[in-house]
Amino acid sequence: METILNTQFEQLQKAIEGIMEAKSKGQSTDEARTAATLMFVALKHANREVKHKIKAGRDKLHLEKSKVDLSRLQLQNLLYEVSHLKKEIVRCQKFKSRDTNLELLSEAEYASKLPSLANDKKQLSGHKQHLHRLDCELRLRKDLDKQYSALLTSKQELLQDNISHAQRYISFAPALRTLQGATKPLHDALQLSLDVEWKLSAVVKYLPKPLYIFFIILQSLQRASEDQSFTAEVVGYESEAQMQELLKEKKYATLQHVLNDKEPASPENSADNSLEDALAPHPLHIMLTIGAAGSNQLILQIRYFELIKCATMWGHLNFASNSNSQGDSNFVHHLLRHLYANDLGNEIPIPGIQYELRNSGLTAEECVRYLKAKDFGKPFCWLQSMCSIPTVNRSLLYNHELNLNKNTREIIDRIARRWNSWMRLSQQIRGLTYKDIELCTLKENIYPAGLSCSLVQWTAITLEEFHSQMSDVLNISSDDKGITYNSYRAVIVRGSAKMECFIRIPSNYPLEMPLWILNVHWNGCHTSQNNAAIKMMEFWTNSLQPKQLEANERILYAQLFRTIYSFDIFLETEGSMQNTVEYNKEKPYISAFAKRSRSRPYKYFKKGSVYAFKQ
Repeated sequence: METILNTQFEQLQKAIEGIMEAKSKGQSTDEARTAATLMFVALKHANREVKHKIKAGRDKLHLEKSKVDLSRLQLQNLLYEVSHLKKEIVRCQKFKSRDTNLELLSEAEYASKLPSLANDKKQLSGHKQHLHRLDCELRLRKDLDKQYSALLTSKQELLQDNISHAQRYISFAPALRTLQGATKPLHDALQLSLDVEWKLSAVVKYLPKPLYIFFIILQSLQRASEDQSFTAEVVGYESEAQMQELLKEKKYATLQHVLNDKEPASPENSADNSLEDALAPHPLHIMLTIGAAGSNQLILQIRYFELIKCATMWGHLNFASNSNSQGDSNFVHHLLRHLYANDLGNEIPIPGIQYELRNSGLTAEECVRYLKAKDFGKPFCWLQSMCSIPTVNRSLLYNHELNLNKNTREIIDRIARRWNSWMRLSQQIRGLTYKDIELCTLKENIYPAGLSCSLVQWTAITLEEFHSQMSDVLNISSDDKGITYNSYRAVIVRGSAKMECFIRIPSNYPLEMPLWILNVHWNGCHTSQNNAAIKMMEFWTNSLQPKQLEANERILYAQLFRTIYSFDIFLETEGSMQNTVEYNKEKPYISAFAKRSRSRPYKYFKKGSVYAFKQ
C-alpha cells in the first residue's frame, strides 16, 4: 500500500508540473486538469483502504491484549490456589486432635469394663480402633453423667430436707428465749453466765490511748464483719507496761522536785539520753493480720512512741507452708509507702513536734532514720488518722479524722486490695521466670489459635540496663519521686526474628502500670526511635489498664499477649513487603496498613463468632 501511495503521489506531481508548464507556454490545460482530478479519486480510494487496514490492526491488537489479560488472570487464580493449598497442607500438618488431652481408660480397665467391645476391635484398623475406643469412652462418660445427675438430685433433696429441719429449729428460738428469761434468777443463784459478752483481756487497758482507740475500732469491725478478713491482737507483757508507768511517774516526780528547788541543770544532768532510750516504743503493740489462716498473710505491727506522739507501722509476710510464692521482700514497704499519694512516711506529721524534739536535742530526720533502721516502720498520716491522732501534712493542712469506723475499714480494704494485687503480680513474675505456666492455656490468651511466637527467656536486669534502651516512653514517664523499680528482660522468638522486651515494674503498682520497651531484631534492629510500627506496638502494650481486663485476668500476662500478637502482626505485615516471604498471613485482619500513617492492625476485636485484628 505504501508503494501504491508513493506512485500516485509521483504521478500527481508530474501532472501538476505538466499543467504548470502548459500554462506557462499559453497552451490549454483542461485535459491535464481533468486527468489530475481523476488522480485524486484514486488517492481517496487508497486512503480509505489504509484506514480500513489500520482499524483491522487495532482490532487484532485488542483481541491479543484480551487474551494476555485473561491468561494473567488465570495465572493469578492459580497462584492463589497454590498458596491456599500450601496453607491447607500446613494446617493439616499442624492438626492435633482434641482427644489427645483426654484421659482415656487404660487397656486393662477398658477390657474389664467392656470385654465384648474390646475383643471386637481387634479386627479393625488402627484409626477405626481409636474411633471405636472414643465411642466407647463417650458411652461410659454419658453413663457417669447420668449417675452424677442422680446424685446431684439426691443432694438437692437432702439440702431441702436440712433447710426444713433448720426452719423448725429456728421456730424454737422464741420459746427458748422465754425459758432463759424465766430461769434467769436460777442462773444468778448458781453464778452461771450464759450470755455471750465481749470482754477485753486485762492487758488491753495498758495500751496507750491512740493504740487503745485503734484496737477498739478493730475489734468492733471484726465483730461486725462476717468474712473475718483480718484479726487483731495485743502483743507484749502486762508487767512491762506497768513498769513503764511506774518509771514515768517517778521521772515526773523528780522533774517537779528539780523545778521547785530551781537548781540550774548541769551539762551532765541536762545531757540528752541516747537516741535509743529516747525513742523506746511502748512495751505493748498491736499486731494486725490480714488474710485467712492457712494461707499467705500480711502481718502489720503498729507501735506507739511517746516522744514523737505518733504511731508507726512495720509489715512483713507470712507465707503458708504449702505455698511456694516468693517475691521481692520489700514490696510490703512499697505497698505502705504508696498507699496514699504524697504520704511516703518520711516525715513526722504531728503539729509542733519539731519544737519539742529541738528541746530534746533531736531532729525529725534523725528520728525517722532511727525508726527505719530499727524496723519500727514509718509514721504515715493515714495510720495516725486510724488512731485518732491529729496530723499536719507537707502542705500544712490540718486533719483530725472523726469517722474512725469508716476510715479504718476503707484503709484496711485498700491495704488488702493492694496486697492481693502484689501477690498476683509476684505469682505472674515467678511463673514467667521459672516457666511454670503454659501460655496457650492462660485465660488472658485472647486468640488461642494463633500463638505463633514462643517466650524463651524472662530474667531480672538492673535499672541501668533498662534505661540504656532508647525509647520515647522514657521521655513521657511519670515523676519517679519516691518510686523504685524492678526491671526484667523477656525474649520472644518466631523463626529467625527475635524481640527483646524490657519491662519496668514500679513500686507503686497498681497505681502505675508496668512499662514495656520493645526491640525487634529481624533484617536489622527496629526500635521506636527508627520504626513507627514499633512505636505504635509499645503504645498498644503500655496503654492497657486494669479496667479493660475481664474478671480474674492478670495485667502482666495480658500485656505479654498483646506484645506477642503485635509482634506476629508486625512480622506478617512487614514480611509481605520483603523479596522473600518468610512469614505468611495467619492472623485475620482486613488491611495490613491504614491511613497515611500506615498503622498496623494491632487491635483485637470480637463480635459474636467473628474475630479479627484491626487498626
